[in-house]
Amino acid sequence: MRPSALIDPAARQRLEGAIAEEETRTGGEIVVAVVGACGEYATGGWRLGTVLAALAFVGLGLFVRPLPWDVYLAAQVVALLAGHGLARLEPVRRWLLPHHLAERRVFERAHRCFAEQGLKRTRGRTGILILAALLERRVVVLADEGIHRALGPDESWSEVVDLAVHGMRHGRAVEGLEAAVRRCGELLAAHLPAPVQNPDELPNAVVVLED
Repeated sequence: MRPSALIDPAARQRLEGAIAEEETRTGGEIVVAVVGACGEYATGGWRLGTVLAALAFVGLGLFVRPLPWDVYLAAQVVALLAGHGLARLEPVRRWLLPHHLAERRVFERAHRCFAEQGLKRTRGRTGILILAALLERRVVVLADEGIHRALGPDESWSEVVDLAVHGMRHGRAVEGLEAAVRRCGELLAAHLPAPVQNPDELPNAVVVLED
């Protein structure tokens, strides 16, 4: 699913309202970003096509009487193209993703987004990013040094991540993201409550990244 289709006007209003509400309770600045995919992963289709081509060749050799060589070649070409086409389907594309590669690409995209959205420029270094990658079904939470100083050494953002990922995997991505924002706000309010002067330093708009 494309992020722009998921984050329709109603979803955008819902998430931005949750961000604005939680930021009134804390000195943190929450940014939510939704990206379609963190890489092209083009090799997956060709890997699938190669496997299908090999199966086609073996299948014809084992179960069909001998044929002209160009039939074998044509069958392999068709299988190769079929694999490449199947890999364009989101469930197949996700299934083909190597775990370590998906983890790395999402983490890298989150760091780029953190810099692009100005999260390092808040007055108290209190920016926090929740980035959800739809294809990879992964979520990364990155917090600036002001938030790391405020939280305890044994605390993590695993609950925030789990809420968002659970929503994505059960067809309720927007609900999961809202729950993640709410939990993020709770953690920040407990350790970094809103100061008397609490300007809204970053836009509350959900960042939608198609690539």
